[in-house]
Formats: sequence, C-alpha cells, structure tokens
Amino acid sequence: MSLSIKSLSLSVLCVSLGLTGCQSLNTHNTAAPTVAAHGLMQTQSHYGHARSLTINKTDYPVSETSARLLVNNAKTAPELVADIFDGKAQRAVPGYQLMVMNRTSSVAAEARTLEDGRVMDNRMIHRGSKALIGIPVTDGKAQLDQAQLLSFDVIYDDPTKALPKGEALKPRGTKLTKRDTPVTDQKVTINSLTLPNFVSGETSGGGIDYSAEAIVDGKLVTASANSSFDIFYTTTPETARGF
Repeated sequence: MSLSIKSLSLSVLCVSLGLTGCQSLNTHNTAAPTVAAHGLMQTQSHYGHARSLTINKTDYPVSETSARLLVNNAKTAPELVADIFDGKAQRAVPGYQLMVMNRTSSVAAEARTLEDGRVMDNRMIHRGSKALIGIPVTDGKAQLDQAQLLSFDVIYDDPTKALPKGEALKPRGTKLTKRDTPVTDQKVTINSLTLPNFVSGETSGGGIDYSAEAIVDGKLVTASANSSFDIFYTTTPETARGF
C-alpha cells in the first residue's frame, strides 16, 4: 500500500507513550496504569482468550491473535499517515494503521531468506483473517469509535478433513480473497485496544477487543477477538510493502 506520511509527535496515544508500561486506546474503560501486587507488576487491562473466524456462519477455528502496527522510522511512536484511505475515499482522513490477524498456523522446517540476509522459518497459515484497520486521529486523539476496515483477507481450510494416508503435515489453506474477489460491506468495531510497549522491545502482550465483517464473494465473513496479542510486530514507512 502506498502511504502519504506525516510526522507524528510523541504525545498521541497516551501519557508517556512507549515509556511506562502498556499503551491504551479505549472507547469505554481506560486501562489503569501498571501497579505492583505482591512484588510483581501487573496491568489492569482485561482481555480474554477468545477469537473466531466464520464463513457463512461456519466456524473455522483459529488459535492466535497477532498484530502489526505502522510506526515511525525511529520506532518511537505510531506513524500518523496523511490519509488512512490512501486517496481512495472522498476526503483524506489522517490516522494510524494497524493490521490484526487471527490465525491457525505452523512453522515449517523450510525457511526463507530476508532482505537483510537473515534466515527465518517459514510460517504456514492454515486458516485465518487479516484486517487492515485505519484509526482516525482528531486533535491529536485516536478515535477508536470511528475505526475503518480498509482491507480484509481470508484464508481457510477444512479442519475436519482427514490427512492423506502417510502425511503428517497440513498444507497451507486456500485464499478466499484472491486479487479479483469482490469484497464489500466492510465493517469493524473496536471496543478496546492496548499496545505493548514496543518502544522498549515488547513483541507480545497488550490486546484487542474487536469484531470485523465483510461480504467476500457473496459470503458473509466475520472475524473477532477478545485477546492479548500473541505476537506484536511493527513496520515502518520504509519497510511497509505488503502491509
């Protein structure tokens, strides 16, 4: 996705963004700051361990909720883009962009080489959804209740189908949202969003309570989660290809 980028001051999401515990964006109950309990630290965010993907009301079990946030090149704050719609709407709306993923996956023995030369195991997605969400920002405040579902990708398999005799590995799922597949009536609701302290290096934690839906090739597809983030990635404007 081509992005028009505008710099962002380090003051938008919550007090001391990225410096003191979890960072919260909530439409209802604002998470309390980190507190000490019996010598241990804990946060007051309230996320469950629930997520779902349905296609025409058929359940496709998913086991992980993860996210990828567009951050500035210094990786100190979310990046404020000039238009979350990338010029595809009637007017430009500045805001943040976040990809939320519900999925069931496995890590294959095969690997791939990254651009920096590192080799990583190849994650195989069997079923899941990717919801690219735009969060408008008005007067320096994120408006979760105005969140927009910018794109919606779905991959699926038949979790009840038996493996071929002699096989032990499940193949990748089938992509429902191919290049020319019509996707309409996209909607998203975010009740609560808490970012991990990615500035200090946290790559999990935080969480989200959300639901998204769209009509994909004539099928009603829904995705939801009330869960902490199993994996929390960040990407910058310079490396956001395929974001």
